[in-house]
Amino acid sequence: MTGPTADPTGRLTMVALDRDGNRCDEQGVVARLLDTIGDTRRPVTDIFVLSHGWQTDSPTATAMYSEWIRTMRDHLAGPQAALRERRPDFRPVVVGIRWPSVPWERPAGAMSFEQEVAFYTDLIGDPAAEEELRPLLAEANAKPDAELSEADEQRLRTLDARSGLALGHVGAAPGDDRASFEPRRIVADFRETRDDGAEAGRSRSILAPLWVTSFWTMKRRAWQVGRSGGHRLLQELRAAAPSQARFHLVGHSFGAIVCAGAIQGDGSTPAASVHSLILLQGALSLWAFAPRIPDTERSGFFHPLITQDLVTGPLVTTRSRHDRALKWYFRMAATVGRDNRLAGRLPRYGAVGTYGLAGVDRVTSEVVGPGRLHYGIRSANRYDLVGDAVISGRRFSVQGAHSDLAHPEIAAAIWEAATST
Repeated sequence: MTGPTADPTGRLTMVALDRDGNRCDEQGVVARLLDTIGDTRRPVTDIFVLSHGWQTDSPTATAMYSEWIRTMRDHLAGPQAALRERRPDFRPVVVGIRWPSVPWERPAGAMSFEQEVAFYTDLIGDPAAEEELRPLLAEANAKPDAELSEADEQRLRTLDARSGLALGHVGAAPGDDRASFEPRRIVADFRETRDDGAEAGRSRSILAPLWVTSFWTMKRRAWQVGRSGGHRLLQELRAAAPSQARFHLVGHSFGAIVCAGAIQGDGSTPAASVHSLILLQGALSLWAFAPRIPDTERSGFFHPLITQDLVTGPLVTTRSRHDRALKWYFRMAATVGRDNRLAGRLPRYGAVGTYGLAGVDRVTSEVVGPGRLHYGIRSANRYDLVGDAVISGRRFSVQGAHSDLAHPEIAAAIWEAATST
């Protein structure tokens, strides 16, 4: 049975990619997926590709995608008849990308000292990092809130350099789009802004600069995964699908970079256009899509998605002032004492999930109020959904609202974007 009356949200197929974007598919999952969407007896009309963000292991990714799908299915209980009228042959397929977005910190006692050394060595990506990590982690375990010594500060700087990250400033490739790495400032800011109580008691604040390095390392990895394996997957899906099939990419956090990278590619093959792009609390620069960044001679790294019309339908972003994770890490990209406002208003370093799209025209701002299920989303426009009242983070203490997305108000926006005309 096809159409909305069967399962309007489709079935979830998980596709695993490694840290370089290579496919991990010993079971032939992708081959079966391509057969499904190429079956002319039951034509697929819409293909949704989802990408999770940072701090998400395999079980968490599966649970997150399942929750998103369940929320979208529940939302359709009311407007399903309207969807059937607009798209009578609607038959979607849902693909979830799973990629290694390692967390920046593990709960105390979750691993041995040797495991922790190995964990961070792998994260930095240089076997020589072990030389700096051993004394640094030993100090952090013995005196979690100690003042940062000159020796530990130098170790942190060396580790950041070993990660291969550059200080490329705004508009640079994801991971390099930062201006500074200042361990003492990071530690001081972390101590000032962290939560009280249990979180502070196990925070090991002298490792905060290492977590910042981890954040930008994961940001770079998301770009690598998206521009390589994500892009190849999107091209294969497009080649197998009916010519009229629509593609919709939905990315959360660093998954927004995976999705943007999957569309843009690495330049070796043509870019892959999509109908809609939805960025949920996107952990990429607010200037990422700007054809020209104010007060600079630079363009946003993903500006071709705008200038080349690679999103033929709507581009939708969410933002929330309750997203503590994005606020803090992007603030750590800036240089102390520098004027970091562009065009006199918006920050040089900030996230889409905090400020929305900047430097882009035709952006409509809409407030996501409790119970709001209609936004008037239309093709070829961009929408900045201000979700403070809904994306509030009441269930998420550490990251604030960063992952608080399973709401009917958000599901409604995704459906409107996907079915827009």
